[in-house]
Amino acid sequence: MVVEKNIYIDDILAQYFPADSWETWVGQRGANNTTRFVRVDDNPFVLRVYETHQDVDKVKYEHAILAALAEMPLTFSIPKPIRTRDGKTIVRTRDGKIAGLFQYLDGVNPALDELAEIQSYGRTAGLLSASLAHVQIQQRPAYRPYYEIESTHPSCSLEDVLSFCKKPPSEFSEHTTDLFVIYEQLTSFTEQVTTLRHLPHQLVHGDLNASNILVNKDGMVSAVLDFEFVTNDLRVMELAVCLSDFIQPSEEETITWAKIDAFLSGYGKSLILTEAEIEAVPVLIQLRSLDVFIHFLGRYLDQVSSIDIVKEYIQKSAIRCNWIIDNKNKLITFCTTNLLDGNS
Repeated sequence: MVVEKNIYIDDILAQYFPADSWETWVGQRGANNTTRFVRVDDNPFVLRVYETHQDVDKVKYEHAILAALAEMPLTFSIPKPIRTRDGKTIVRTRDGKIAGLFQYLDGVNPALDELAEIQSYGRTAGLLSASLAHVQIQQRPAYRPYYEIESTHPSCSLEDVLSFCKKPPSEFSEHTTDLFVIYEQLTSFTEQVTTLRHLPHQLVHGDLNASNILVNKDGMVSAVLDFEFVTNDLRVMELAVCLSDFIQPSEEETITWAKIDAFLSGYGKSLILTEAEIEAVPVLIQLRSLDVFIHFLGRYLDQVSSIDIVKEYIQKSAIRCNWIIDNKNKLITFCTTNLLDGNS
């Protein structure tokens, strides 16, 4: 740990604590936000600076979700926003960005290599979904459902994305084959939206992955983080988001399926889905990958993300889409065994 001195960060913390009463060090910077760890009188906190938007209403919605969940008997911890000296949970940086301070939560991001750890993750994901189903707040969600893919990024209309995939700029010429896979799956997906709209809806976390959970020393999930993207969406979308990260074609097939089965086993202990929801899981995993690609393409067009990041997600999206094409029926069988009422 290297303690830093940063006037930019100090300006924010001065709104919470007496001057010079803290020390800070650099935390991991994710794809969307900047993090600093903070200690004041042996009390640890986490400072988060939002990099993707300056929309206060979005952050107010996130904090309202956290406040509602805090009233429920959860088996895991969630972030607790800290109030400034004048009672606010949201502050502005000197360059106009939004920041918030949270209570520090013990634990580490998991590697998700151990099956017991993965089963705990699945159980937690199901429990979170069951809890979010009961959250009711006055504010409207800031984000649209995943299946409204035309709303993924303001700089990317669906028509623009399809055009990009079909006739990519010269700097993406080596990814023509992958982009054609994405084009085909995007076109196919738009034909299924009407059916998807009839599936059960509720609030979902929307970005559950290893970077947004913490595990304790025994490998059990102890906390869920980053509720920035909570919205009203398909209940089963939460499951699809989680499963998408287990599709790593560089890994042995037997290991991939063991991990998927372990996750589904844990999830099924907390939540049962309908047959129609299970049938939708493969296309929703593809949707998650397509959504992430469009997100980073939009950031690239806005000159926020590098071209290398976009190329990385082009490859990942195409790989996962192809994997689903090859393994759709087997995946549905695994989901049915673990998640359908009467089979778990």
